Amino acid sequence: MKTMKEQNFKKKSSQIPLRPTTRMPIFGICGLSGSGKTTLIEAILPELVQRGLRVAVVKHDCRNLVVDLPGKDSDRMYRAGADVFLLGGEEFVRLHGDDGSSFGFQLDQLGRHYDLVLVEGHAQTPVPKLWLLADDGVGPPADTDGEGNAVLRVFPRGEATAVQVLDFLLYWLQEIWLQVPVWACVLIGGRSSRMGRPKHLIEKEESTTATTWLEHTVALLQPLIGENIALSGAGFVPESLAHFPRLPDIPEARGPLTGILAAMRWQPAVSWLLIACDMPDISTEALSWLLARRRPGYWGTVPCLHEDGYVEPLLAHYDYRCAPLFERLLTSGSLRIGQIARQNKIETPLIPLHLRSSWHNINTPQELAKLRHLKPC
Repeated sequence: MKTMKEQNFKKKSSQIPLRPTTRMPIFGICGLSGSGKTTLIEAILPELVQRGLRVAVVKHDCRNLVVDLPGKDSDRMYRAGADVFLLGGEEFVRLHGDDGSSFGFQLDQLGRHYDLVLVEGHAQTPVPKLWLLADDGVGPPADTDGEGNAVLRVFPRGEATAVQVLDFLLYWLQEIWLQVPVWACVLIGGRSSRMGRPKHLIEKEESTTATTWLEHTVALLQPLIGENIALSGAGFVPESLAHFPRLPDIPEARGPLTGILAAMRWQPAVSWLLIACDMPDISTEALSWLLARRRPGYWGTVPCLHEDGYVEPLLAHYDYRCAPLFERLLTSGSLRIGQIARQNKIETPLIPLHLRSSWHNINTPQELAKLRHLKPC
């Protein structure tokens, strides 16, 4: 029979709202010794991996462990599909200006390379967490410091726990994924040699306000992402857009690669829409379709215009986890950012037929004349 204290605790814990305290996908599985933390994580890992998630498991404050032997925790987690890290008491890290949060720093770095980081144990680590009740029913410690130690859910030990925890974790992860801010980087740095004049300054002919292509693109973005817009490249910018950040080119890069790298180095913890300035028919619906595809397990959406598999990387979405991919591309000497789409973490969906005009770019005066001739009067 449950005690009144345990009943009140469970009632209180069930009322805790599911509001993530961090934008990083880092989650703690906590409980006293004997509560079944390792067994639970081992049980849910195959389902997480099957969903395409790249998962890391961190065992914190482990002392005198023997690792990678059959039956040991580290071996069990690895065989279940996770990368395994032993951090805490046996890991030495010393950072200048470190305030004792080196473990948090390490978790943050893992969160930038994995879809989900599960931290087993150590209830005081300031990450969102759940608590597994052992047979004695002892609940979690209170969040007395206000630093994110609050337990979001409490689960009893039992046969249904793995299913319940998996459902909860997937819902939480989706919420975290969509909390990452979205910024747009509009590329205006091309030489426009074929057009003979800066393409971003061409007037949008059918506009009642005679705005440029660049102003038109920014106006479409603002209802979706507000003022989170940066302009990449040199060149004149209309006065109406002068307040937006200008990102200088990266000396060692050229073409669109310099724009996306400049953006990701400037804001390394946000998702980026990369948009060329020479797509005058971009629509709000097309941008919404692109953003709606954000979900755990995928680090970007680089769509295909036709069934031949040729991707369109200059109206695409890139999660911050793509930054190392672009950096490696730079190191390799390649300028073709479409190669990023070959990574299995990048989605390459076929653009719906009614949205494909948004991905049509204009490069020459002849193409511009044809576009305007085809526009209805």
